[in-house]
Amino acid sequence: MNQIIQKIRDFWSGTQGENHCWWALAAVECGNFVVYMDGFIVTLALPAMARHFDVGLPILKWVVVAYLLAVTVTLLPAGRLADIWGRKRIVVIGMSVIFISAWLCMLAPTVKILIACRVIQGIGGGLVLANVMAEITAVFPKQDQRKAMAVNASVLALSQVTGLVLGGLFIVQFGWRSLFLIILLVSLLGLILSIGILKLRSRTQGRASLDWIGALLAIGATSAPFIFVEELSKNLLNPSSLLLLAVGVVALLLFVFVEQRVRQPLLNLSLFRSRAFTCGSASAAFYFVSAVSCYFFLPLYAQLVLGLSPVMAGVLLIPLSVAITVTSLTIGRLGNRFSARTLSTIGLLCVSVALLGLSSLGANASSTAIIAPLILQGMGGGLFNPPNNTATLNQVPPENLSVANGFLSTSRNFGQAIGAAIAATLLAQGLSAAGAGDALAGAAGVRLSGFQLEAFLSAQRSAFQLAATLGLVGAVISVLRPRRAPTAASLKSSGTAQ
Repeated sequence: MNQIIQKIRDFWSGTQGENHCWWALAAVECGNFVVYMDGFIVTLALPAMARHFDVGLPILKWVVVAYLLAVTVTLLPAGRLADIWGRKRIVVIGMSVIFISAWLCMLAPTVKILIACRVIQGIGGGLVLANVMAEITAVFPKQDQRKAMAVNASVLALSQVTGLVLGGLFIVQFGWRSLFLIILLVSLLGLILSIGILKLRSRTQGRASLDWIGALLAIGATSAPFIFVEELSKNLLNPSSLLLLAVGVVALLLFVFVEQRVRQPLLNLSLFRSRAFTCGSASAAFYFVSAVSCYFFLPLYAQLVLGLSPVMAGVLLIPLSVAITVTSLTIGRLGNRFSARTLSTIGLLCVSVALLGLSSLGANASSTAIIAPLILQGMGGGLFNPPNNTATLNQVPPENLSVANGFLSTSRNFGQAIGAAIAATLLAQGLSAAGAGDALAGAAGVRLSGFQLEAFLSAQRSAFQLAATLGLVGAVISVLRPRRAPTAASLKSSGTAQ
C-alpha cells in the first residue's frame, strides 16, 4: 500500500515539472471532452425518450437546448469569476456540478425534472468550458499554442462522435438513462486530474467583485433569442415574439451601458477595439450555428429514415470526427505560410458546401452521399478552429485572458445552442404541420414512411440550407479580420487592449 501511495505522489509530482503544460492540457481537455460530449450524446436517445415519457419533439428538444443554453449563459460570468478566484477553483466546482447532476439526470422520473437537471449540468459545463482555452493560452509558450489549440479542436471533435458511438452502445444494452453514466465517469476523471494537476494561479490584484448587474443583463440578452425562436415556432411574428426580441435588444444595450461605467466590468469592452478579437468571436458563432445542424439531424436521420440502430447512427458520424482531428493536427504546418484569416475563411466555406451536400439526402441515400460531405465538413472544422482560436486570444493581455476566453466560448456555444434550437424548431414545426408530431415515438428500428418521411426530409433540407447560408455569413466576417493578429504586448503598449 505504501508503494502505491508513493507512486501516486511521484506521478503528481511529475505533472508539475517541465511538461506541466501538457499535463494541464490533459486535465482541461478532460473537462472539454465531457462538456461537448454531453451536448449531443442525448440526441441519439430522443426517440427512446419520446417513447418513455410519451412526449413530442417540442418538449424533448429542451433536453438538448436547455443544456446548451445553460452552458452559454454561464460562460461570461464564469470567466470573470475565474479572474477573481482563480481558474482551478472554478474548474473544480464545475466538474463537481457535472458529476452530481449526472446522477440526478440518470434518476429523473419525469421529462420536466430531466430538463431541470440538464440546466444544472449546463451551469457546471459553463464553469469548466470558460477556462479551457484560457488555461491553454496561459501555460503554453507562444510557439506551442497553435499545437495545443489543434489538440483542443481534435478533442472537441472526438468528444462529440465518441459520445454518439458510446451512447448508441449504452442505449442498446442498458437503456437511455445509462448515457449519463458515461458523463458521470468522465467528469469524475476530470475532477481528479483538475485537483491534482492544475495550479492555483494568482487572482485579480486588489479588491475584486463580480458585476452582478452586468451578469443578469448578459443572461437576459443571451437567453432572449432562444425564447424568440421558440415563439416563432408557434406563430410567425406574433406580438409576444416581437416583445421578446425587443427585450433582448434592450438588455444588450443596457449591458453595454453598464459595462462602460462600472469599475470592474463583467466584460472589458475595450477588447472589441481589436478587429482580430471581434471578428474571431463572431465568425466562431457562425461556424457553430451552421456546423451543429448535422450533429442534431444525422443521428435522427440515421434511425428514423435509414432504419439504423443507435450504435450505427453514432458510427455514421465517425468520418466527420476523423477529418476534424486529422486536419486540426496537421494545420500547424500551414500556420506560418497562411494567415488565420485565410485558413478560417476557407474552413467556413468548406462547411457551407458540405451542408449543401447534406441537404440533398433522401430516403435511400448512399454511403458516399453521406460520408463525402461529412469529411468535407470535418476538414472545414479543422481548418477553422485552431487558427481562429489562437488568433483571437493571442492578442489578449493575461489579466483579461479568462474573461476574453469566456466571451469567445460564449460566442461558440451561443452559435451551437441557437443552431440546435433552430434545427429542432424547424423539425418540430415541419412534423407538426404535416400531422407527424409523433414520428419520434415510433417503434425502435421502424423507418418513417409516407407523409412523416416527407415532412422529416423537408425540414432537414431547410435546416441544412439555412445553416449553409449562415456559414457563408461567417466566412464574410472572417475575411474582415486583419491578415496577421497583433500580439497582446503590442496591443497593450498601443492602448488597444486594457
